[in-house]
Amino acid sequence: MALCEAGVVTNARKTIDVGITIGGVIMGSDRTRRSAHRNPALQLRGTEYTHAPSVPRRIERFVAINSAVQVDLTGQVNAEAIGDTYVGAVGGVGDFLRAAQPSRGGVPVVALPSTAGPHSRIATRVSGPVTVPRSDACVIVTEYEIADLRGLSIAERIPKLIAVANPDHRERLARECVAGT
Repeated sequence: MALCEAGVVTNARKTIDVGITIGGVIMGSDRTRRSAHRNPALQLRGTEYTHAPSVPRRIERFVAINSAVQVDLTGQVNAEAIGDTYVGAVGGVGDFLRAAQPSRGGVPVVALPSTAGPHSRIATRVSGPVTVPRSDACVIVTEYEIADLRGLSIAERIPKLIAVANPDHRERLARECVAGT
């Protein structure tokens, strides 16, 4: 809400719902809730609108930014669990990443820190469920690099994904990949 109030986010260039911020839920401080209350520039809509593939794909330059627990070297994304422990819900990650693909100028992004403690979040294999399959390839972003996987073969993805990993883990990832482990 602060960015809207400061005029940074205006929604003026959107191709649908021009000038209006569309959301599904409001979370935050009392100030945030007061700003949202009866605000004509904000509409809360149900998932039948916000997650319908036909809606976001009509937005030119639709950029879907999602987080993840892990990404493997083929581009599969785990956004739900660490091993058997669920840490997040699927939510709309797949819906939004797929909607950004056909949007003119759209970009499907998964952004994540390269590590969780001493563990690499770029892995040879995801340790939990595959939330986003490799066939829905997207742009993977860490603090080290950006890997645009769209249109790339598995062999072309591997060095790009190793490059977004923490430098302390790159050699091991390359070695495990070559060993097929």
